[in-house]
Amino acid sequence: MSIQFQHAVAARPASPPERADVAAHRDLLRALLVAGARGAAPALTTAALLHYWRELRLASVTQRRWVVDELRAAVRRGETTARAWLPVALGETDPALIREAVLGYLGGTPVSIERRERAAGDALDWIRRGLALNRVAVFVALLQLADVAINERLAGLRGRLTAAETAAIWCEFGDCDGTPSGDFIAEWRAFP
Repeated sequence: MSIQFQHAVAARPASPPERADVAAHRDLLRALLVAGARGAAPALTTAALLHYWRELRLASVTQRRWVVDELRAAVRRGETTARAWLPVALGETDPALIREAVLGYLGGTPVSIERRERAAGDALDWIRRGLALNRVAVFVALLQLADVAINERLAGLRGRLTAAETAAIWCEFGDCDGTPSGDFIAEWRAFP
């Protein structure tokens, strides 16, 4: 799967508003749940991501919000693991849904330090390798954690961003308020 293909899928025209295809949304949810199952093969994650890209063209943000809400509930109930968030984090374009997916992937419930560290490393890799359709939203979601250790790792990725991506991130943190992430942005803006 090439990055160009990913971006081409996201650039396709939006679907008509509120196409009521509940069965398709349930199929997408089922694909996400299976991809996140304990011991699931990586091919199931790839299949769920392809399914997500197809739905991205056909479903409105509101409809995808339903899938995200149902996924969150399923993860809480233990029906699947946090890995089920991966196709959403990589395949979504809406910043709010991406933020939920990134936070869900990092572990919305108490997780081990090692699990969270691996998940944060994965999210940083999505930015580094340009795997996410909206890597600005992934970057912002990680910054919103206000985790100094993650911010230090994000600092190494700033040079990989385009000027437009940098401007979009700075816009999200318009007021540098003395928080770890506010300080991160203030320092970044001070670079020559």
